[in-house]
Amino acid sequence: MKTLNIGLFGCGTVGSGVYAILASQRERIAAETGTWLNTAKVCVLHPLKERNVAVPPELMTIGGDEILDDPAIDVVVELIGGEQEALGIISRALVNGRQVVTANKLVIARHLPLLRKLEDRHGGRLFYGASVCGSIPILKVIDETLLTDRIIRLRGVMNGSTNFILSRLAEGSTKEQALASAARQGFLEADPTADLSGADAAHKLSILAFHAFGRHVPPEHIATTGIDAVTAATVKEARARGCTIKLVAEAAEIDGELILSVGPHMIPLHDPLASVQDEVNIVEVECSGIGVQRFIGKGAGSIPTANAVVSDLLDIVARRRYRRGGEAAACIPAKSPADYRPSPRHGMTATVAA
Repeated sequence: MKTLNIGLFGCGTVGSGVYAILASQRERIAAETGTWLNTAKVCVLHPLKERNVAVPPELMTIGGDEILDDPAIDVVVELIGGEQEALGIISRALVNGRQVVTANKLVIARHLPLLRKLEDRHGGRLFYGASVCGSIPILKVIDETLLTDRIIRLRGVMNGSTNFILSRLAEGSTKEQALASAARQGFLEADPTADLSGADAAHKLSILAFHAFGRHVPPEHIATTGIDAVTAATVKEARARGCTIKLVAEAAEIDGELILSVGPHMIPLHDPLASVQDEVNIVEVECSGIGVQRFIGKGAGSIPTANAVVSDLLDIVARRRYRRGGEAAACIPAKSPADYRPSPRHGMTATVAA
């Protein structure tokens, strides 16, 4: 039986979920795939910290180099969040020809052209299905759809945290109560700015547009409005008009121009986007041939994201990769990977080089 050795960066909300799934389902996965998914090393800042899972002490390390420079590690899984340090981890792993899985929508949305170039140049593979819409395998759907059809529009509710908050407002909660409830259930980070400002949804939309239309639009170039101005009174007024409020992300190709936007919309109650509640996401894909398809699933929380990470690991086992179209020519210029230096936070000091 083949063994796939995994080096895991981060064992927080998502990382602990990934570790737990692999520990509990490893034998079943092995029986189905003929591959043993072995968590060989876990890099964390605080090895003695209490966690939701019991990781054997011998697997713990505070030195990222122990994973990135170990030829026995087949797959690097990055789940630490943030941008520059995570980018350094992902880049170095790709430069070393490794397989990489990440849920980091910020890094992927901003640096996907660079990371694709590193894949092509050094032979690694990058998977990031977990970065977009949690449990919905939307990137696979888009890639398969493009084999036979042309996508002309994407639309959806792509941030589970804000949808949870808006659902509470629709039930009569105050904004403060809705935020507190989202935080208690683990749908909001300690700093919820990315969710509330719409930035999180813009990151996801940037990634989806790259796959659907073959063009990279950095998230900061997407017209974005969050839900800061939405109150219980706003939602009540919408309901009186037979509508509800949803944070909608949309991308459409009109006369050759790609237009992307994120913002709160008044959605009629008969619209399918109005039907999703709590942390559930919905993505509509409109094609020139088959018309509109809709995909629904949980988009926030530890287990949906962790399941998506494990699904990416299974894609590595199956030797899949994302569709390679003409996107490279359409991407904006990227910085050289040598411009990025991993911080010493996880014990890494070497410069990333192409």
